[in-house]
Amino acid sequence: MLSADPLDLALQIAAGEARSRGFDLQLNGQLNDAVRVIGAFAWIDAEVTKGDSSLPAGSRLLGVAKRSGSLLAVYEFQDGWLRGSDMGAAYTYVGDRSGESGSDFQLPAYQTIDLLAHYRFNERLKLGAQLNNLFDEKYYERSYSSLWVMPGEPRNLSFNLSLDL
Repeated sequence: MLSADPLDLALQIAAGEARSRGFDLQLNGQLNDAVRVIGAFAWIDAEVTKGDSSLPAGSRLLGVAKRSGSLLAVYEFQDGWLRGSDMGAAYTYVGDRSGESGSDFQLPAYQTIDLLAHYRFNERLKLGAQLNNLFDEKYYERSYSSLWVMPGEPRNLSFNLSLDL
């Protein structure tokens, strides 16, 4: 584990040990010809096991959520003029996590929903659109201290065009 050097706060020194244990479960499948799903869940118990006054034993590791998960479902059109095109939705959950090493400052849990769609013009050309953070959830992605916190992206729309050569 790294901690601020008490003699020079611009530097870091080795300050202890940490342990991370838990599990990560990922499932993906094709429910039928048109519907595919991908799901993931993680439970992680990550803590400082040997620390010092700035990073005491028992502290949670910076930025590691105890629970997180996601689910993506995509429907692909099988017939008609939309054949080969798809649309889907993704749900993401990130639990609360430590926002500053050795303190009680926490980043709150958040959840987002994204929408996606692709229109296939032919076997080689595809146009995609993705609407991220559909409900414009205000969340914090990560931090290093209570004074340095990075907000998550607001609602945004992106497009892409892909050509297979």
